[in-house]
Amino acid sequence: MPTMLQKLSFLICLTAICLTSCSGQTLNLVNSEATKRNTVSNDEKLYYLDLNSLSVVQPLSQHENAESNRFVQVEVVKVVNPKLLPVAFKVYYQTMANEQVYLGSFGLFPSDNPGKFIVATQGKVKNEGAIVLTLVKPDKSEAGDVVQVGVRKIRFVNN
Repeated sequence: MPTMLQKLSFLICLTAICLTSCSGQTLNLVNSEATKRNTVSNDEKLYYLDLNSLSVVQPLSQHENAESNRFVQVEVVKVVNPKLLPVAFKVYYQTMANEQVYLGSFGLFPSDNPGKFIVATQGKVKNEGAIVLTLVKPDKSEAGDVVQVGVRKIRFVNN
């Protein structure tokens, strides 16, 4: 007949095995979900800006209903910036008459960190025209410097 100490030792070992195996599985699930969120699907086009191509123009369509939303959302998903130069953006609404209306700006911090950013539409965006995203060229950039940013399709949100 096992002693009380043997039973207790067995329960401690069994608990340790269960906790280790469960937490490992939980960690795998968390990592798997994080990978899914950070992976760009093959059918979703990325738009790239760099020190030679400073702007991206995204035409608006009627079904986006931009006029009824309060914010423009820009999702930066990839950043290549080995010298950690400052990375900032300006967002404009371009009318059908090609007039650009400044909506706002945002910057990456740290300057190689992707993320989602919102800029208020200020009621200035209509359902026609385009959104223009412009990379602000850093003052300290030199010939040969590399800054490349990948962004997803610009969206409209009401957050």
